[in-house]
Amino acid sequence: MENSLLLSDQKNKKRIKMNIDHTSTRRVFELLSRGQFLSANAIKPDIRKLYDQVDEYFTAFESVYAPLGFHLKKGNNYYYFSREGGRQTIEEKIERFYRYIDRLSFFATFAPGFGEGMRFYVKDIVHKCNVETDLNDQLQRLSSDKSTSTHDKVRDLVEEMRRQGFMDCEDDENEGFIVLSSYNYLKDIVDLIDIDPTNE
Repeated sequence: MENSLLLSDQKNKKRIKMNIDHTSTRRVFELLSRGQFLSANAIKPDIRKLYDQVDEYFTAFESVYAPLGFHLKKGNNYYYFSREGGRQTIEEKIERFYRYIDRLSFFATFAPGFGEGMRFYVKDIVHKCNVETDLNDQLQRLSSDKSTSTHDKVRDLVEEMRRQGFMDCEDDENEGFIVLSSYNYLKDIVDLIDIDPTNE
């Protein structure tokens, strides 16, 4: 009886693996191994299709990458890789995420509730920076080049978030963007950081 159940389970796993093709597994690996994400609300249809495939056949995809030391992880409407023996130390990772606190704070100041699915234009953030001192001060602290215009500073910040897979451009001509589901990754990680108010 146990042998029959084992054989049945093996057949089911084999059948599931047959439903994912090598092109999909390779494409997912190419994206996630570079530190990118698969977001449910991705703009590109091919990325949304990959997300749907991973969402449906998660176990099959997971078993492909695990022997390579890459662990497929599911977040809130997004997927990413967690790698064994990564190059970054814990301290480096924490330092990296501390950088994101200021960025998340900036966008939350621009629009309370800023997050997954929100659409915005660079010009709207620029306008608010020009009329709200607090938001403009945050932008100045985030910018490495103090000589550039407010528009360039905002555009560079948004472009940085796009390159890292947390936002994407919907309207190139008017610089319209959407916040991707992977933005939840930053919010979740930052929430886990234990900030000691006595440690200056």
